Amino acid sequence: MKIHLFLLASVLFQLTAAAQLPPPSTGPENMPPTTLTDEEKAEGWKMIFDGKNNQGLRGLTFNDFINRGWKMEHGTLYCVKAIRDMGTVTGGHLITLEQYVDFEFSFEWKLAVSGKSGILYFAAGTPAKPVGHIYSIIDDVHHPDGLKGGPIKRTGSLYGIMPPSEDKKLNGPDKWNEGRIVVQGTHVEHWLNGGKVLDYTLGTPEFQKAVVASGFKGGPMFGKKFKTALVILDEGEEVEFRNLKIRPITAAGVVPAAVPAAR
Repeated sequence: MKIHLFLLASVLFQLTAAAQLPPPSTGPENMPPTTLTDEEKAEGWKMIFDGKNNQGLRGLTFNDFINRGWKMEHGTLYCVKAIRDMGTVTGGHLITLEQYVDFEFSFEWKLAVSGKSGILYFAAGTPAKPVGHIYSIIDDVHHPDGLKGGPIKRTGSLYGIMPPSEDKKLNGPDKWNEGRIVVQGTHVEHWLNGGKVLDYTLGTPEFQKAVVASGFKGGPMFGKKFKTALVILDEGEEVEFRNLKIRPITAAGVVPAAVPAAR
């Protein structure tokens, strides 16, 4: 009887341990805040999250997003999920305090296995259900949305509409990636780890054809250019962000140079 009780206790312990997710991989302890170089400052870059303060963000879904799941520790902004919260919006979506017309937005992210998130721009809708154009961030290999939905839902895509290039360089779960969104006039670019993976122009026959083929219904403002905030999406999975920065660009604009892949 004692042996049976011991075995039962051992099994219960193993099941309990397996049900607990490991803590987010947040990098080295006491990572210093990210700062801009003098050159970046001269180019007009501004930090939205520097690894310590969310001076450029607020909660969109919930005002108290820090108490609901988002954390700022070890130089990163991350959304942690207990097993019971997987697939559920807990921390909620985050939104920039400012709006932009033409801009370049640079961000780094890391996903847990089967993770999913995204950066939404040309944002409309409601705080609970924002709609717009989404730079997709997803575990291409494990998340069912990317597996079933195909390339138009995988990392770097205009989510649900247009796929990224096939030769994109994507680091897998628990590794950092660097993304960029460039909006200049009606032209939009998605960048991933130093390479341009998608570009499109609003209002062109090619863009309209892709929207129609996708069957996507984004509302009356979808596909139109307007001043916009950027939204970091809580899609129910664990995700980390760091080094979030943005700069307005003029009509002449500057195409971003290729940068080394995030590590």
